Amino acid sequence: MKPVIGRRPADQASDGRQAMWLAMKKTPDTIIVTELVKATRLNRSTVTRYLKALTEAGHLEHHEAPAGMPATWKLIKDTGHHAPRVRADGSKVTNGEITSQLWTAMIGLKDFDFRDLMQNASIEIPEATAKDYCKRLLSAGYLRVLRKADPALARIARYRLIRPSGPLAPQVQRIRQVYDPNTRTAYPVEGAL
Repeated sequence: MKPVIGRRPADQASDGRQAMWLAMKKTPDTIIVTELVKATRLNRSTVTRYLKALTEAGHLEHHEAPAGMPATWKLIKDTGHHAPRVRADGSKVTNGEITSQLWTAMIGLKDFDFRDLMQNASIEIPEATAKDYCKRLLSAGYLRVLRKADPALARIARYRLIRPSGPLAPQVQRIRQVYDPNTRTAYPVEGAL
């Protein structure tokens, strides 16, 4: 069997970042690589990379140790339960931000069309992206059509969310399914898209 190269689909990946973050929050004043490795069973280099990224982002403060002692970090910016998504240079990871905004709007609105979702987002979302997300969630059984689109009347479809599974946005995957991180379930996308 060939090894998988690149990122795994979300439904097959573990969230090591979250495990590390929760372990750090248990000992916020003295974070040590070896202890995180033990607590999370993650690779030492994975732990070290995330600690460095969090330091660059201003979440942690690094403390060099005297000879023979391990270096430590201190949590100085706690963002709550969810692990910060940051790159190695400390910049915020924005992948998933658009779907998160769309999903939050779907939960908050009784019924909606793709334009309502775009208007309720705090970031700019391309029209094609909002339309496609609605189409995929409809196909995976998350939405119900309240009014069909009618191009002859310049009318767009209206939807209602019928599967509000939790706060995390369902993720559209290339392998023709929608993965729900709230329930850790993958739903097939029906029909040709």
